[in-house]
Amino acid sequence: MVEGGGASPIDWKGAFVMIILLPLALIGIGAFVHFFLNAASHTLALAVGFAAALASAHGGCSATAAMLIGIAAFMLVTGLARFVALTGSLPARIAVVAALAIPAALAGYKVGHGLAGLSSLPTLIPALASAALTGLAAASRIGRPAS
Repeated sequence: MVEGGGASPIDWKGAFVMIILLPLALIGIGAFVHFFLNAASHTLALAVGFAAALASAHGGCSATAAMLIGIAAFMLVTGLARFVALTGSLPARIAVVAALAIPAALAGYKVGHGLAGLSSLPTLIPALASAALTGLAAASRIGRPAS
């Protein structure tokens, strides 16, 4: 055998680290996508909460008070939408679900387009699928009773 020839020994430490870190990285990416699309399904309520917080901060409230006002506005929009969707007439239910699902679908499209843009794949199909699923998730989240 030639000096320095043959197979090099396996770096078991590096392989063990890869076996542990690869599933953790995949779980982390999945959790990131889940939370991002979950936030996208609350688009209208988040926008109202941010607008209320910024308006109150611009009006002279402290940062803590502005955040509390924004959280209260978010909760008020979500609560009122769920109340109307569960107790209102059919046209009111359709209007509320559409008012919340359409912005959620647009935000889901942008999320899907951005995430698909990280790969070399075409971005239209994942973006449309993300838009449809996010819009349906927002509609079903508002239209069903809390469990």
